[in-house]
Amino acid sequence: MSSNILIVYASTQGGTAEVAAVIGDTLRSEAVAVTIAEAASAPAPDDYSAVIIGSPIYSGDPLPAVVAYVKAHTPALRERPTALFALALRLRDGQDDTRQSVLGTLEQLHIALKPVTIGLFAGALWYDKLGAIARLQAQTKGLPEGDFRDWDAIRAWADEARRVLLPDA
Repeated sequence: MSSNILIVYASTQGGTAEVAAVIGDTLRSEAVAVTIAEAASAPAPDDYSAVIIGSPIYSGDPLPAVVAYVKAHTPALRERPTALFALALRLRDGQDDTRQSVLGTLEQLHIALKPVTIGLFAGALWYDKLGAIARLQAQTKGLPEGDFRDWDAIRAWADEARRVLLPDA
């Protein structure tokens, strides 16, 4: 029997969209179909075996489109296994206290979803993709520009997610 996974994400600079695509590519197989959709236009989860939801963390919060999707579909999301992933630039330090802090920013989603697994990954920041005010804020905070995503860790988490979301697939 074929299983299908819905990956719902929000992204401001395209980095989280790229991560969602890599997760989707990692999950796809003869037994697993994957649909990837932006949160603002994502389908309801009703016709999916499992759901993965992802967001970058900006100013200490997941993006509003992801929060709105979860709020709109909480009952249906609770009826199927879900996973959650987040990208945060500050995770580049690899420290446990930073991971705990990022997990705290996901508390609202964690309570609503009760995810079977959570992937936390360092993000990316490109100044040329930011508006003038956001660029100035990032530079003032001393945020480093660059891509800090660990693609091997992202693929490994996607493999783990498949095993816990669809143990029979």
